[in-house]
Amino acid sequence: MKNKERVLVTGASSGIGKAISLLLLEEGYEVLGTSRNPDTIKDKIDGVKYYALDLQDSESIDALSKQIGDIDILINNAGQSQVGPLEEVPMENIYSLFEVNLFGIIRLTKSILPTMRKRKKGSIINISSMSGVFGVGFTPVYCGTKFAMEGIFRALRQEVYPFGIKVVMVQPGYIATGLKQEAFMGEGRDYFEAAKKFRAIRDHNIETGAKAEEVAKKVLKIIKMKSPKATYPVGGDAPRNVFLSRILPYRLIEKYQRRKFSKV
Repeated sequence: MKNKERVLVTGASSGIGKAISLLLLEEGYEVLGTSRNPDTIKDKIDGVKYYALDLQDSESIDALSKQIGDIDILINNAGQSQVGPLEEVPMENIYSLFEVNLFGIIRLTKSILPTMRKRKKGSIINISSMSGVFGVGFTPVYCGTKFAMEGIFRALRQEVYPFGIKVVMVQPGYIATGLKQEAFMGEGRDYFEAAKKFRAIRDHNIETGAKAEEVAKKVLKIIKMKSPKATYPVGGDAPRNVFLSRILPYRLIEKYQRRKFSKV
């Protein structure tokens, strides 16, 4: 029997969002996917209903919520990244990243929560990052958006629990998705050489990372769980790193990170 649950996947045009959309569609869910410009999507998935969404535009978010009707499962996946030392990232770009990775997601979630609450069921799954667990140099703003997401949605998890709504954070490690990384690295400045090395290592780790399908499979398992946990690390050494973060002094973790990102 076909599953009638309706799923909204943001950032469904590529990478993790596309992998999630394809898998859930195959499993019989009704999948609605978003992209900033659906008309430009290459290799659209037959069966997915695409909608325009710009998380930096409140009117776009409000328009989407009016079009889609009731949603059973919201998967907040869309996002962007930045690389560069905090001192060199312009404030307007910091605001912009928080709009995409946090404030837009909050606004979209708030628009969908009322019907979930009235029906006393629903799932909200956020694709966070290991950068929401560890503070990593040269991605300070990206880490900030993910740390904030973790805190806000863990608190939300407590608020909506009485209404039968599940809130879960999926924390991928390095995933081969080609995630856009806006770079701020001034050549000749004090941070340049260290930031350049960091970016080369990070780019390599992303290119050789786990497949997006691994995250999609984890999301499907979470959806089918009766009582999922708050967080699920996934991909590569992410589960191991989260475990070690619980038992090791943070100073050792910082030392490991400095060593890891100082060699090419």
